[in-house]
Amino acid sequence: MLKKLLFLAVIAGLVYLNMTNPGRADHREKLLAELEKSGPVSARTKENIFRDLDFSNFLVCSTMKTIEDSKMITVGYRRNVELVNSEWLASVRKQ
Repeated sequence: MLKKLLFLAVIAGLVYLNMTNPGRADHREKLLAELEKSGPVSARTKENIFRDLDFSNFLVCSTMKTIEDSKMITVGYRRNVELVNSEWLASVRKQ
């Protein structure tokens, strides 16, 4: 009985984490908010930035990374998206 209850608790936890996992739009929104802190960003620039990015969903967390070298830029977990690579942000602002 205890094993079944523990199994159900683990399954419920995984389902909860999957349901609250941020999507591609949440990652894009976070990146745009960070980029626009230094000034407005044109639509063409936005298009060029997101063309070189890849989104990965791992059921309990999600990431946005570069296509070239697979460096993570943002990590999402439980409806929260964090910027983890400020160097990428600085290089995009220079362009």
